[in-house]
Amino acid sequence: MQKQRDISIDILKFVAAVVITNSHMELLYGDYSALATGGAIGDVLFFFASGFTLFLGRMGRFDNWYKRRINRIYPTVFAWAALAAACFGLHNDMIYTLIHGGGWFVTCIMIYYVVLYVVRWLMMGHLKLAFLLAAGVVIVWYVVMAPPFGFNIYGATYFKWGHYFLFMLLGAMMGVSKRTWHFSFAKDGMKLLGCIVTYYGMLIVARRVELLQHLELASLVPLLGVAYYMYKLCNSVPMKRLYYNRYTGAVIRFVGGLCLEIYLVQSVLFTTRMNHLFPLNLLIMFLIIVAVAYVLRCLARVFQQTFRTEDYQWREVFKPW
Repeated sequence: MQKQRDISIDILKFVAAVVITNSHMELLYGDYSALATGGAIGDVLFFFASGFTLFLGRMGRFDNWYKRRINRIYPTVFAWAALAAACFGLHNDMIYTLIHGGGWFVTCIMIYYVVLYVVRWLMMGHLKLAFLLAAGVVIVWYVVMAPPFGFNIYGATYFKWGHYFLFMLLGAMMGVSKRTWHFSFAKDGMKLLGCIVTYYGMLIVARRVELLQHLELASLVPLLGVAYYMYKLCNSVPMKRLYYNRYTGAVIRFVGGLCLEIYLVQSVLFTTRMNHLFPLNLLIMFLIIVAVAYVLRCLARVFQQTFRTEDYQWREVFKPW
């Protein structure tokens, strides 16, 4: 029997959307560009959420299962290709759109789906072992790669396509668990803060001291802790009260539901024209991004419905989440 919808994942995706967008706002922060951070945290939260929900749905034959994944993502990718060409002058051929049209994230997650299907098929009862095997692959990959000093494992590198898989597996393990996850602000709150501080501390040291550069690989450990305790935080009573509040809940569901679209549209929208309004420009820019992301999602739904035999369902096209 499939589990009831976990609203904590909706909250987690909202946090991921905000943090990922913030990490790309260097231009808007001006002299305070160091505050444009948190991209890796946002990425792992989204991978965690994807792994969590993926293992709760039905499985079935691989071709049909993978087709459902394509139908969920690629209407948005194709709609973005059309919108970007019409409004932002981005003209890419079909091959580029299929492989790179959703950015590295979409290409990466489509590969992850294949691996996760195999893991779920062969190792559903041994996810911890699967996690250990994946961690071993990551370590071996890192050693063989022998990265030079200054190498960023969270930057523009295929290596992150390996280690981010750990976070999907972590999400899967917590998704299939029978446990009820509670968050203690006294204990878990301090652990979450400790993981965040340790993560950034390791990155700072690794990127300044050559002898300790491998601490960057070790930073995956506290980053796993961040994902774990952030999910528990999203399970806390105060966060659920925000979710069930008429106004804050609507914002959480709306923004969290647009996580992919927000990721796709933001790069063409960033501008320094409002920097004189800092820090208000950050909020204004985020609202613009969310608005364009909503337009994209509506277009994606129109595209999706166009290639079905049923009549258009316009309420489905424009529904907020």
